[in-house]
Amino acid sequence: MIELEMKNKEQVLKLIDEISNVLSLLIELKKNGQFREALENIDNTLLRYFNCNTDFIYSVSEDFFIDALKEEKGLSTEELSSLAELLIEQGDILFRQNNLKDSSKVLRSTLKIYFFLNDDQDFFSFKNMNKMVIINDKLAKINLKIEN
Repeated sequence: MIELEMKNKEQVLKLIDEISNVLSLLIELKKNGQFREALENIDNTLLRYFNCNTDFIYSVSEDFFIDALKEEKGLSTEELSSLAELLIEQGDILFRQNNLKDSSKVLRSTLKIYFFLNDDQDFFSFKNMNKMVIINDKLAKINLKIEN
């Protein structure tokens, strides 16, 4: 039992480390305006680490998004947190490409993950709340652009 827990912790730490590397790469690609390559990296990472792709993210209703990730994909809380980090980047890239509809969908789904993470933990997370504020600000900008 303890051996299994250690293996799971090692897997989670490896996932976090590898997702951090992907996020660093995405930041560089965004700086250089290489949005297509950044989105391809996100898709590859979604498939490799989370057993889903962008079509899955777009197709699942926000109301059932967390259930689908936990039940259908079997993602843990730590995996959901890493996925949310990746999806924030995807939403930002789509926003920069003026793909407002897809950006809004991805960011709203990401917000669902953060709501779930906040409800699921025993302590208040300023980091998660900060991310939620950033997402809400971006969604407000999208709504303003759509209205104008």
